[in-house]
Amino acid sequence: MSRRWWAAIAAGLAAALLLHGAALAAAASRASTASEDDLRLRAKQERFQAAADRFYESVMAADRNGIFYTLRDAAATAGDSVLRRSGGELGWIAVDEAFREAEVAASRQSDADGLLAAASKLRLAADSLAGGDDALWLQYRPILKEDARQLVIAWTTSGASETGTAEARMRTLRQHWELIEPSALLMRDKEMAEAMRDSIAYSSRLLTSRDGTRTGLAVQSFESLSGTADRLFLAGGGDLPADALPLPLAPRSGGGWLIYTIVPLICALLTYVGWSNYRQGQHGVIVLPARPERPSRNGVVRK
Repeated sequence: MSRRWWAAIAAGLAAALLLHGAALAAAASRASTASEDDLRLRAKQERFQAAADRFYESVMAADRNGIFYTLRDAAATAGDSVLRRSGGELGWIAVDEAFREAEVAASRQSDADGLLAAASKLRLAADSLAGGDDALWLQYRPILKEDARQLVIAWTTSGASETGTAEARMRTLRQHWELIEPSALLMRDKEMAEAMRDSIAYSSRLLTSRDGTRTGLAVQSFESLSGTADRLFLAGGGDLPADALPLPLAPRSGGGWLIYTIVPLICALLTYVGWSNYRQGQHGVIVLPARPERPSRNGVVRK
């Protein structure tokens, strides 16, 4: 293969390397843009969290003026279209419902419990967006599990004829769930949140049923509440067994193998071409052969 072919191959590989570098630069630019979008979203999430915290503090302090202004600010912050790109759609519907409950309770000026419940829902929902694995709503897992355990104890000790204690335990469990339901709908698949809601509703119907065969079904239903809560709270991966976690994805090289393959090859080709030129000439200068003499005519050599 002639030197021209080797030079053409080297030039082609160099062009491929340049194109690959341009592609990597474009990918880095897109990643930078995505990072800026994430930072803007994070800032809006933290702004919503701060607004919800101020509203909750106003409710705890029974500051009527503060409640009015902080509720208005929190509602305006939650209406941001960029912020609503995070979290599930059903979660934002639940957040809007919590705002309506807060407005109604604040206007009555006598429903302090309803106002506190609405403020707690909003605070937990806003914190779930910005809190990550340390979000406050995740701390309700042991609370719900304890509620379910106490429900089983109340049912088995009082019997099916005396359900007052069990119904009181069920009301407590339902109230705890209603506080975190917007957060669960924001941060988890709707099927998981709906499974928890349906499990609580089914257990509540068994408590109020007059069917004599419900005793065994009730115990099974109450015990299943704990498992449903585990699936809901551990869906993010926390505290799951190691064999239940998906294997981490292998890091993508982003085409780095191309750089480590082409660069040494180009260097080798350029070295070979340079050495060939040096071997064929002196000090790297090719000495061309002398031009042959032109044929003579009539015995006279033409210069």
